[in-house]
Order: sequence, then C-alpha cells, then structure tokens
Amino acid sequence: MRLKDRVAIVTGAGRGIGKGIAQVFAEEGATVIVASLGEAAGRETEREITSAGYQALYITTDVASEASICTLMEQVDKQFGKLDILVNNAGITLFRPLLEATTEDWEKVMNVDLRGVFLCSKYAATLMMRERKGSIINISSNHAVSTLPDTEIYAAAKAGVNGMTRSMALSLGPYGIRVNAICPGFTDTPHYRQWLNQRENPDNIEREVHKLQAVGRISDPQDIGKLAAYLASDDSRMMTGAELLLDGGLSARLYYSDLC
Repeated sequence: MRLKDRVAIVTGAGRGIGKGIAQVFAEEGATVIVASLGEAAGRETEREITSAGYQALYITTDVASEASICTLMEQVDKQFGKLDILVNNAGITLFRPLLEATTEDWEKVMNVDLRGVFLCSKYAATLMMRERKGSIINISSNHAVSTLPDTEIYAAAKAGVNGMTRSMALSLGPYGIRVNAICPGFTDTPHYRQWLNQRENPDNIEREVHKLQAVGRISDPQDIGKLAAYLASDDSRMMTGAELLLDGGLSARLYYSDLC
C-alpha cells in the first residue's frame, strides 16, 4: 500500500495503459481519478476498481481542452482538497507517411500528446505546490528515443514530452514535486490488438514482435502501472527528470535478423 491515502489523477484511464495504471494505483491504496473522454470506458474502469473494494471516481476529461482540464482540477480540489499524483497518459498514436500527413494531423496529435501534458501538469502543479510535494508521471514512448519511418508527428510529440519532463523537473523541484517519464514499447492494449488484426497473418506478426523483445514478450498495462507506482511512491524520492525505457529491451537492439 505504497500510495495509501494519496489522490491520483490518471488521464486516458478508460482503457489500455491508463487503465492498467489506475488499477495498480488503486491496489496500492490510492484514490484514483479516472480522467477519460470516453464515458463508457471510463465508468467501466471506475466500476471494476470499486467492485474490487478500492477507491475510484470517473470525471469526464478532454485533455485537448484547457477548460476541461481546469474543471477536472477544480472538481478534485473541491472533493479531496489535494492532489498527490498526476499521470499524463492520454494520447493519440498516428503513423502516417510524411508526404501524406497534414497540418490537421499535426495539430490533433500535438494538442493531446504534448499540449495536454503541458496543461494538465501546469494546473496539477498549482494544487501540489500547496502541500509542497507531488509526483507527475508522463507516459511517453520509446519512439522518443528510437523510431521508424512514417512516425514523424508522433515521434516529435513524444520527444517533446521527454524534453518537457526534464525542464519541469527543474522548475518544480524546489516545490517538492518530482517529474519523470516512462517510455513504453509494444504493450498489449486494445490499440495494439487493432493494429495487429489489420495486418496480414497477424499470428505470424505477433510472433515476430515478441522475438524482437529481449525478454521474449511484450508488456501488459500492469507492467507500466507497477513502474508508475514506484515513481509515484516515496521509494523513488531521489528520482526526478528521468526518462525510463520500458520496452523489454527492444531499444537496446541495433538491428534484427534471424542470424542474430
């Protein structure tokens, strides 16, 4: 129960990585604010957590809207009087060839993946500063450090998240607020399953994906949740400004060949 009596906001917690983080946080004793734009998925996460005997509250949140973020923070402040943890997880994944990508694609991804992180962190920090403590965890991606063709917009957004993480750690450190980033790789989420099922021979593709990982498998959302719980807890009190790869060793590989 490393997060007992703490209040945590997890954006994009209706499904995938955000849901896994919310579940782990609840098991560690936190009251989890399920901040999600999709109401059906968000309320299902809330229901699953509370049915298991833990504390959760769903609040409709659009991280692309500054007004929605302000409303989220006001509701948390009014109901709980504090905020201990923020996980900036909500994001859009877009892989599109450079010459086909549009300005609208750029703005859509940046408004959620980068601007949303900036605004959520800004307004969360104002609550945390009153207690002079807190933990902000930004869910980035291994695309921030090594990437593929046709991912320019997504890679740029996630690299921006990492840069912002470093600067926020320096800006907020004097107020007792730590800021770190987790950079996941392949993770078994509904989005991953959708991507896989759109490929020819998805079973073969999945076997190849697993072979790319040094550990022989991809992450599940709870793997990211467990690292996030560590970063949110006092066990990591000297860790801030860090960018932690959690991709099963995928980014350690120079190249892939059946000969290796």
